[in-house]
Amino acid sequence: MIMLRKLWALPLFILAATAAHGAEKPGPYRVGFSEFTLGVAWRVQSNEEFKYAAGKNPEVKEYFITQADGDVSKQIADIEDLISRGIDILVINAGSPRALVPVVNKAVAAGIVVVDFDNTTDSQLAYHLTIDQHEFGRIGAEWLAEILGGKGRIIVFNGISGTSVSAGRFEGAESVFKRYPGIEIVQTVFGGWDYATSKRAIESLFAAYPAIDGIWSQGGAMSEAVIDAYLEHGLNPPPITGEDNNGFFRAWTEAKAKNPAFDSVSLSCPTWMSSAAMELGIDVLKGGKVEKTTILPIPTITKDNMKDYYRPDLPDSYSCNTRLPEEIVAKMFSR
Repeated sequence: MIMLRKLWALPLFILAATAAHGAEKPGPYRVGFSEFTLGVAWRVQSNEEFKYAAGKNPEVKEYFITQADGDVSKQIADIEDLISRGIDILVINAGSPRALVPVVNKAVAAGIVVVDFDNTTDSQLAYHLTIDQHEFGRIGAEWLAEILGGKGRIIVFNGISGTSVSAGRFEGAESVFKRYPGIEIVQTVFGGWDYATSKRAIESLFAAYPAIDGIWSQGGAMSEAVIDAYLEHGLNPPPITGEDNNGFFRAWTEAKAKNPAFDSVSLSCPTWMSSAAMELGIDVLKGGKVEKTTILPIPTITKDNMKDYYRPDLPDSYSCNTRLPEEIVAKMFSR
């Protein structure tokens, strides 16, 4: 197993044909970053990854960050504003794959290199950098199906409705569950990758579904919220999938201390995708050979190596797959 803290050095998996952007442009560059929401801890850390990388990159003359408070219309207006600032590169974590296509295409028409990441857009003119969200969902679902012996009643926790990440991850999981007629999805929840939302949701389901065999969760803070709710009610949580945030590892550790038979699995979507998207845009303007779609590898963390990544000295909101130096992590997450 490759150590997670070394993942940023792995080669990227590349798809599609080389994309031509046009004439090269000398730096340094003006960069804009349009974020859909900072309501999820992963995105807060992603913003810090971007600021850290942009601040130390000699090819970046100036950068601007906007966040749309979860409003697609505001994100469109934010991008319009960034275009008016004369940026050379636009990095986007999209709130809607379809709704942003016209404004993305407008940015490209203005000579801006657009790179979307994580939640990508449907624009054929943008560059895309992400993990294989379908594969993310598939791997977790395969683990859950195997540990359940191919049968059982499960609850699904999806992310934000309408986003490409949530849709892709569930499609991957569904492709697995369809092969197991003994697995029944009794309830689907959109937890928004949010702790409070997901905790309220699972607590409201305890009475209706007192005997759940497993939970397939897309991660974020949802998995830790579910485990915490079970433990606070004096219940043993069922097997659950999750993502590599510190709170999930903390809850996993506590659940296993209460019930040694408890098991889980963690996948990783790196917060440093924001900075990698910026660097990809710079490569395009430098005339590099850049593919239209770049897919990052997905590591899997199990009970055998989870303790290597859990940081009990840091809060739940810390995402473990980071490029941030320790001094910035310590400043961000000082208790």
